[in-house]
Order: sequence, then structure tokens, then C-alpha cells
Amino acid sequence: MSPSSPRPIALQHTGGIYLPDLDLWLDPPRPVGRAFVSHAHSDHFARHEFTLCSPVTHAIIDKRYGAITAGASLAPAYGEAVFERGHELRLLPAGHILGSAMLHVTRQEDGATLLYTGDYKLRHGRTAEPAELRPAHTLIMETTFGLPMYVFPPQEQVLSDIIQWARETLEDQGIPVLLGYSLGKAQEVLSAFHGAGLPVMLHPSIVKMTAACAPFFPDFPPYEKFDPATATGHVLIMPPSAARSQAIRKLRVCRTAMLSGWALTPGAKYRYQVDEVFPLSDHADYPELLKTVEEVQPRQVYTVHGYTSEFARDLRERGWEAWSLVSEDQLELTLPGTAASTDAESSPATLEDAGEEITAPPDSFAAWVQTCERVAADGSRLKKRAHLAGYLKQQTGGNLPRAVRWFSAQLEDPVLQLPPLQTGWSVIRRALLELSGLREAEYRVISRSQADTGRTARLVLDRALAAGRLFPSSHAPAAEIASLFDRLRSAHGPVEKTTALKDGLAKLPPLEGSYVVRLLTGELRVGTREGLVEEAIATAFEEQPDQVREAAMLCGDLGRAADLAARHELDSAQPELFIPVKVMLASPEETASDIWNRLTTRDEADEQRPAPAHPTVWLEDKFDGIRAQLHRSAGRVEIYSRDLKRITEQFPEITTAAGELKDEVMLDGEIVAYAEDRKLSFFDLQKRLGRRDQGDLFISSSITVRYVVFDLIWQNGAGLLHEPLEERREKLEKLALPPLLKRIAVAEAASETEVEAAFHAARRNGNEGLIAKDRHSSYSPGRRGKSWLKLKKAFSTLDVVVVKAEQGHGKRSHVLSDYTFAVRDEHSGALKVIGKAYSGLSDGEIEELTEHFTEHTLSQRGSVRTVTPNIVLEIAFDSIQASQRHDSGLALRFPRIKAIRRDKGVDEIDTLTYARKLAGK
Repeated sequence: MSPSSPRPIALQHTGGIYLPDLDLWLDPPRPVGRAFVSHAHSDHFARHEFTLCSPVTHAIIDKRYGAITAGASLAPAYGEAVFERGHELRLLPAGHILGSAMLHVTRQEDGATLLYTGDYKLRHGRTAEPAELRPAHTLIMETTFGLPMYVFPPQEQVLSDIIQWARETLEDQGIPVLLGYSLGKAQEVLSAFHGAGLPVMLHPSIVKMTAACAPFFPDFPPYEKFDPATATGHVLIMPPSAARSQAIRKLRVCRTAMLSGWALTPGAKYRYQVDEVFPLSDHADYPELLKTVEEVQPRQVYTVHGYTSEFARDLRERGWEAWSLVSEDQLELTLPGTAASTDAESSPATLEDAGEEITAPPDSFAAWVQTCERVAADGSRLKKRAHLAGYLKQQTGGNLPRAVRWFSAQLEDPVLQLPPLQTGWSVIRRALLELSGLREAEYRVISRSQADTGRTARLVLDRALAAGRLFPSSHAPAAEIASLFDRLRSAHGPVEKTTALKDGLAKLPPLEGSYVVRLLTGELRVGTREGLVEEAIATAFEEQPDQVREAAMLCGDLGRAADLAARHELDSAQPELFIPVKVMLASPEETASDIWNRLTTRDEADEQRPAPAHPTVWLEDKFDGIRAQLHRSAGRVEIYSRDLKRITEQFPEITTAAGELKDEVMLDGEIVAYAEDRKLSFFDLQKRLGRRDQGDLFISSSITVRYVVFDLIWQNGAGLLHEPLEERREKLEKLALPPLLKRIAVAEAASETEVEAAFHAARRNGNEGLIAKDRHSSYSPGRRGKSWLKLKKAFSTLDVVVVKAEQGHGKRSHVLSDYTFAVRDEHSGALKVIGKAYSGLSDGEIEELTEHFTEHTLSQRGSVRTVTPNIVLEIAFDSIQASQRHDSGLALRFPRIKAIRRDKGVDEIDTLTYARKLAGK
């Protein structure tokens, strides 16, 4: 800087971009005192005490979200000077969407200048004001597409291609569905249909946004609101979140096209799982980014959003002073599976060659990964099964059981009970950071925007590859990946584990590395559920799925069952001591009448069984404890949890007591906590799990545990799974049980009234409810059939109001499906959080609430939106416990959504006093 050069305008970056001399934040996504809002996309807007924005942005936000600020606002025309705290401020058109603005700041004292572009583009669009650049000493610019590969065709050419594709689809009797964000791309592509003679339907959210834009851009063609019943013959314009909606899935003749700048990424069509992609973008491409710097002629450049480090490095190589300035509160990239109605471009998420033939060697990790990608990309269960079966058929030796376990997101044979890898997210994050060179803030931006471990790892490893930090070998054998897991298991401490993981990932392509991370976290999320893998094994080796399933249950491992299937030896599978089998499950029923009718009414399969003259139902109390399987031999006792994990050390008193048994047995039962002969809850008992010390694991020595036995499934070398329940019970009655092991009491009910009475008695005794069993039933490991039924009515319900909505995961990553809710403190009037639920609603209801909460977002931090409290839910739960997790001081156990209470307003929700009363406080 020369002596005559003014000092730069002060700039801070702590949780956002802040100009301290002006006390002004730039596009903060959360409420602040004073903010510049560059445009009306929801992730750039919050209710601030003072807002500076363009008149059009002000009007759109005001119409769509209500009052724009909590206080004052200022909306000068483009180019109009505004004087604030010794600075001259001017808004310049940004070309991003209608009403978008850049901010140009001049310090009056010495003429120092700063230009903040916000999201922008220099290409002229139909619905956005042409961008205007001005020279500035400091340039803060968005660089979403900051790589040389991103060079967009002319906008008019892209729009022409879209119209041609839509016309051809209609001529083929199909329904063209264009996927673009509700504000910006939707209006841009809608305007292109003016004069095209093609009828258009808009998603309801796009109708609302278009109506808000219409006063400022009246040249939209006629359109209708989307109606599935009359959609045939229309072009549909929908937000990306609607691509997986039930309404679209039911339109069998749809062809879908994504509108995104990421269309230039190889394989984008497969990644988005659409029929076509068009590079229609509201952001500047790489040549425009370079042109911006040339026109502004800044002394220093700061990059935000997207490929910040890469573009800053390119600028430095061209002689500019440029550095990445990434805000952890801004979205850097957003995949199509994230929550709707933000303006960030959608980034691809799956394999670019999905759907192509697998060319990697069968024993390579690449072949396994490509199979996962093909399964994820295909919506048909039959095709998914075929992909898996075709791959499994090619595996030999130890490759087969290992591959099967990995498809089930298991790293090792569960029967071996190897120590865990202890490679959690802190180790994974550090390895990815060291490998990619990203800063912690940059990593958090990517992680929060994806809400998916695999996608996060893929994006970070892509950066590492672009930076020359990866040296992938060709088609590493799957055995090498297994060896990597072994090294991680044997490594001591986080530093050694981080080094081992970093070295392993450095040898893999980004996609394969991302699947290593998925396996480490147990979050595969490609649709390879265990039932599908069982069917694929049966298909590959011409066996029956039920036989594969039973063998897996008996072996305790689907990988071993696959090996038996390949050798056609499924019949040899037998239960073995210290190989835990999956526990038999009970199906829920709503009422005592349902229980009675189900277990006393014979179906066709029971015709050979004589009907009893006086039918009764076998009843057992359902305890509020930990389901556990106990195995005992002459010199060994082990306890396993319902998910087949070894938990022996957590319950030494039960282990010691079981050693006194005379028989070798496998028992099924429940571990229950007691204090002074009073049963305690699961909340008390769960403190035992995961504790490493071997002494008295409860804080109070007065708290003890007992093992309540309700089934005998193996005895002295003989499996009892196929014997009727009443015969297994007879054998159990003859066992001499030591102290701390108790047989569960069995009751007989002769009517539904007696079933109901038994249920209430169980609840009075502090138990969860009842288990009703067919006395003739065999023990079916892992199955939830109709031979065992549970009556477990909700403790009560609460009417609550949703205060936060969070992006879901896996299949629900494109919607807001996790809801934090509150009751009202009647003394202060404040809303007090009492829990969070994500189950109970249909897909259609979740999509409806996603649209509602998107429109009523007050602020957003990562994937969590604070929303206007105006949706009332009825929440069922099992119990209420004191908890410091929420500001209500309470927490619900097993909350689930019973209904959306459309008939109730927020003033009618339940009170904190009532919730405390239910909790017995």
C-alpha cells in the first residue's frame, strides 16, 4: 500500500461478515441489530432491528414473510446515496434475482471504498436487473463456481434448450417437470415460456413467490396452480424439494430436469437422479468472476461461498492479493436433498457413472462402492436386489461375508465381538481437515449444509484432490480397506488414529474415501436394508429368502449366512452358545379388544388346531428395562443387548448370579433396576450402559438390578426355537434360578375386559404395559409377527407448539422432518422446550409442514430453523422425566407425533404446570 493509499475499511469475520465502523452485518442469516440484506432468499433474511435492502427486496420479503424487521428499515433506490456514520452507501443491482443488490461503501474521511457483491451474476437474465460494478479498494465476492470448469452457455440458449425439451416431452405424451428454486430460477424459466404456447403449472410455493414478484415484473405468461388431477399436458415448475414428493411420484409419465449450474459437473444427471440437467444459474461463472476483479480493480479480494480457497489461489497466481473469507453461518454448497427454498445452487450427491456397468475388478473396493451407488440411484426394489445379487455372485472366499456385512453397515463379524474402532467424528473431521487443508470454519459450513456424513466427506475429499493432496491408487482391493479398519482398531489415541485414517484416505479417490467414512460412522444410506440384502443373497445363490433370514438369525451374522448360502448349506445353521441371536419382537396393538381378537380368532393356518372351548390369552407385564440375552456355559457367562452387543461388564452382579446355574442355557429376558423393592425406570438403568469401571456402577448402592427371564431358547446343546412357547415355559419352570434371576409371571385373561384390567394393573405396578403371546408360537428371532403383541398405550398426550424445524436425514434429507416443540409457562407467558419428535406424520404431512416452516422461518443456523410458533402438534409419549436438556426442566420419553392439531391455536397449547403434574412433580 502506497503512503497515499487510504487504510482499508475495517472488516471483521466472527460468525459472519461485519463492518464495525458502520455497525453493519452483511447478509447475516440470524437476527442482529443492523444488517444489509442483499436479496430475498430465505437463507439471507432474518428479522433484524434495522435492515438495509433494495425497495424490491423489501417488498418481496414484506409480502412473503410479514414485517421485514423488528424495528426500522431503509430501502434506497439503486445508486441513491445514503449517509451513515461517516460513510456513503449505495446499492447497485447484482443481477442475481429480482431486487438483488450489491453494497458499495465509501468512507467520507479519506475515500476508502469497499464493494460487497452478495450473490450475483454479470450475465443478463430476464427477471433480474443487470448487474453494475464499481471500482473499490476492497472486494468481498461470492465464488460459488470458482473453478475454471464452470463456464455457462448464454442464458437465452439455455432457456431455449429448456423450452425445446419441454415441448418434446409433451409431444411424447410425457409431463415435463422443471426443478428450480421458488424465487429466482422459477420466475426466470417461467418468463421464458412467454409466447411459447405451452401451458404451465406452478407448485404452490412458486405461485406465492411469483405473485410477490409480479408487481415488479408483469411480463409473466399465464399459469395455473399445480393440480395432479389435471397436470397432463402441462409443463410443471417445481422446487427441488418437490422432486420426491408423493404428488410427483404418482405422475407415472413424468420426465424431470434439474436447473442448476452444477449441471456442468460430469455425471450430474445421475447424481440428481433426473432425466436431464440444464446449466441455468443465478450465480457468476468462472470467467465472470475474473471479469469482476478486472473491473473493480481492488487492492485486496476476499472470497466467500463455494470454491473460495481455489479461486483465491488462482487470483494470487494472477498477481492479486486474495484470500478466502468463509463464514461458518453461510451455506457454501447445498445438495438437492437439503431443505427447500434457499438460493444456494444444488450440488450433486451420487456417483457420476451410476447406472453404467461396473468395470472395476470384483474384489476391489471400487466395485463394492459402485454397487452401492447403483443401488442408491435405482428406485426399483427389484433392480436394487439385482444389482446386489450380481455383485455378490462374483465374490469368493472371505470377500463375500465381508461385502455383505458392509452392505449392512457392519465392519466386522458381530459374533467375534471385537473391540470398537473408537474412530468417531472428531478423528474423522481432523483427518479430513489435515488431508484437504480446509479451515475449521470452511469444514463446518460444508458439514452443516449437507446433514449427511458421506456427502460431507465427498465434498471435502474433492477439495483435497483439487489441491493435489490425494494420490489415489487404481482399484484398491477391498481387503486393503479391511486392513485400514484393523489399523484403526489397533491404533492408540486420537493422534495415531487420525494419522492412520488420513494415510488410508489419501490413497483413495474421493468417492471411495467417502464410503470409508460412511462405514466408520455406520451411516451408509444407500437403501441396502438387511431384508433387501437377504433377498439378494437368496437370488445370487438360488436359495429361499426365509432360509437365508433364519440362518442369519441363528448364526448371529448375515455374512456367515451368505457363506452358507453360497455353499448351499443353510440347513446346517444352528444356534450356538455365545453367538447371540436376534430377539423375537412383539407387534403393537392399540386396544385390549385388538389383542383379544387377534389371539383368539383362528385363521386358515390354524384350521388343524382345535379351537379351545374357553379361549384365554397368555399375558406378561412389559417391563421398563433393557432387553438382554444371557448365555451360560460351565465356565462362562455373557450378556448381550437386543442389538447383539456384549454388555457383560455393565452387569457384574447378574453375571455372578448366572454362574450358579446348573444348566448350559440361552435365556431371553429384561434387566430391570430396583431400589427398596421399587422398580425404577429405563432412565435410571441406562446409566449402566457404556460405563467402563467395574465397581458399583450406580451412584447409590441401594440401587440393584435383576434379570427377569421370560424365555428359554437353548438348553444343554439343544435348540428350542421351534418348540411351542408353552413347552419352552415348562422347561423354564424346571430351571433352578439363582437370586437376581426371576421368572416372569404369566397371567391368563378370559376376555378383553380382563386384558384391559391386566393392562391397568401393569401400569399401576410401574410397568410399561402388557405383552400378549400365542402359547403355541415358536421363537422367531428378529421377527415382528402377530404371535407376540404388545399393548403399550401412551402415558398421555400434550398439545405443544413447534418452535424449531430441522432438516431430516437419509430419505428425509430434502424436507424439514425433525421438530422441536414447547409448552407455555403460564406465569411468564414464555414458551419452554420440552422435547423433539420426528415420527408419526405421513410423507405428505411432512412435505406440507416443510413448505409452511420454510415460509415462516425466523432465522436459520445450519440445518436448524427457528420458526414462527403457529403449528400445534399433539404429542404422545411414554413418560416425563426431569431433565436439564431443555429449559422446561422436563423431557419426554419416546415422543411421537399423534396429530397436527389444525383446530387449535398457539394460545391453546398445554402449560408447563400441566406437564409437571403428568410427571408427578
